[in-house]
Amino acid sequence: MLKERRSVRSRSFLKATIRFYHRNVTIDCIVRDISPTGAKLEVDRTHVLPQEFDLEVPQRSAVYPCELKWRKENSAGVHFKENVDPAVTHYGELAKARIESLEKENAALRLEVSRLRLLLPSSDEDRARDPAAKHDE
Repeated sequence: MLKERRSVRSRSFLKATIRFYHRNVTIDCIVRDISPTGAKLEVDRTHVLPQEFDLEVPQRSAVYPCELKWRKENSAGVHFKENVDPAVTHYGELAKARIESLEKENAALRLEVSRLRLLLPSSDEDRARDPAAKHDE
């Protein structure tokens, strides 16, 4: 296995998720070592892994498209389909989904703030600062 590697791997202990079937099936795993071209995963031996899948590593905000190279008991070796620098954050589908989620949360919070402002008793000072309040009188 070592002879086939194209680059040196760095030891790691990163929580990750294997995603396949259009990201509908997930398996939790641990990235035990990683390089720009691949990784060694620790995954429960009872899980069957597909030949190709995405490896999502939240601590790096990264999603790596992978090809399974070998499997032995609770370990698996994967090759990244694209050369990546594991030290660099890669924003893809994961970041897009997170941004969309935060935008929805932001909109909901703005709506709640507006609703709560209507419930607050207003003072003459507030009316003087808010021209819209003068029209309500």
